[in-house]
Amino acid sequence: MSTGAWTLPSLGGVCALVGEGLRPLFDCEIVWRGDRIVEIEGNSNGRLQDVEHIVLPSFINAHTHIGDSLAKEAYIGLGLEEAVDPHKGLKTKIISTASKNDLVKAMRSVLEQCVSLGVTHLIDFREGGLEGLSLGREASQGLDIDLLLLGRLATPPSKGRILENQGFTDFELEELHKVCEKGNGLGISGANEYSDKMLTQIREIVRGQNKLLAVHCLESHETRGRLKGVLGRDEFQRCFNMLRPDVFVHMTDATPQEISYAFNIGVVVSCPRSNAALGNGFPPLTQILNGGGGLGTDNVMVNSPDMFREMEFAYKCLVGTTRKPFQRVEEVLKSATVNLRPRLGLKPIEVDAEADFMVLNVRELRPFWNLSSLVVNRAQRENIEQVVRKGRKLYEKPVCV
Repeated sequence: MSTGAWTLPSLGGVCALVGEGLRPLFDCEIVWRGDRIVEIEGNSNGRLQDVEHIVLPSFINAHTHIGDSLAKEAYIGLGLEEAVDPHKGLKTKIISTASKNDLVKAMRSVLEQCVSLGVTHLIDFREGGLEGLSLGREASQGLDIDLLLLGRLATPPSKGRILENQGFTDFELEELHKVCEKGNGLGISGANEYSDKMLTQIREIVRGQNKLLAVHCLESHETRGRLKGVLGRDEFQRCFNMLRPDVFVHMTDATPQEISYAFNIGVVVSCPRSNAALGNGFPPLTQILNGGGGLGTDNVMVNSPDMFREMEFAYKCLVGTTRKPFQRVEEVLKSATVNLRPRLGLKPIEVDAEADFMVLNVRELRPFWNLSSLVVNRAQRENIEQVVRKGRKLYEKPVCV
């Protein structure tokens, strides 16, 4: 097999990470027709020192807020509520005063950056109701990136209505139905932003349309018991019993039992860089990885949408906070690439899967002793030679002359 230049639709002489377990195949050839992989051949045994190119599934950034792209680094010196509270946070103030054109331009710039970083799928919490969804679609137009938009109400309900356990008004219910229909589901800012009746209504709307339901949960220790004295249950109990989401985002303050309960009905997505930057600690990543959780970069205001940086931070902080070695570094890589694919109707690199992958040139990173660790802890944007989505080349590294 040739290790020279490739001509689509095939790659040869690479090391490919295939299947749900990211099993390495050396001297591998991948062939696809249209958007589907039709053939994969390679050897299970090979020498790491001979590997020049690694083919791995493209990244799924499982939780983002691209809408605050205009507010990069504005969070410095602020805590969670001051930065991102949907009622009075700085993020809300900046977005509400920005022009539509500026919002779209900033979001599009981030999405273009995502493509060059190997990200082909994003699950984005989209603020702003129906108009917010429209701006998100406009920002992604023509980019061929799969942007899953989870919407919400344009204006959150007042805290007085929440404490009185009121339901949504007819106008709000109509808006939620339309937002869910026009988007890919609903992304809830947190159980504390809604009454028990509202959480039940949200669940019924999403289930009625067979869409995706995600929620921020236990992002900080402070959010856990905020309404327990009034409503009788803490934040996780209300999410689990009334909302029953497909995706629990953050779970920074979760116990092992709560992580287990969450995986019984859905999946957990962690955002360790965001948790650290906003002073909320570090998620129980060992349990989240053991359960097959996902990884996201969260607010663009706080982080770049770089999954390489997210993986490296996650792995090293996991080892540092537990004070124990963590040998299964491939679990971190799986959280960024394959764990959420089944929930999105996608497959890993295998025959009959969509041809979604990236090609890393690791020639200058040799010698190395661990393939997964190389990608998690050392690879970066500069190593990406190609990004392929549905058999089409989305990105190719510019050739320096």
